[in-house]
Amino acid sequence: MNLIRLQLIYPEERVKDPILCMVCKSFDVVVNIRTAKVTKDTGILTVEIEGEAEEIDRVVKFIEERGVIVQPIEGQIFTE
Repeated sequence: MNLIRLQLIYPEERVKDPILCMVCKSFDVVVNIRTAKVTKDTGILTVEIEGEAEEIDRVVKFIEERGVIVQPIEGQIFTE
């Protein structure tokens, strides 16, 4: 299993979208929200995503396709 830490930046038009809920229902990964700051204008979350590398790549693409900026947190990719 792999673990990656990401910062997700939601623009105003995506703040209310249940994107992480869709991820949990659609992909074989575990999502752990570590920090979150959400206002009516933006959302900034730090999340950990655990799963197979290919599945994590699919999740990142899925989130980006919905208009959320995905930024890896440097030095935070772990594999077993």
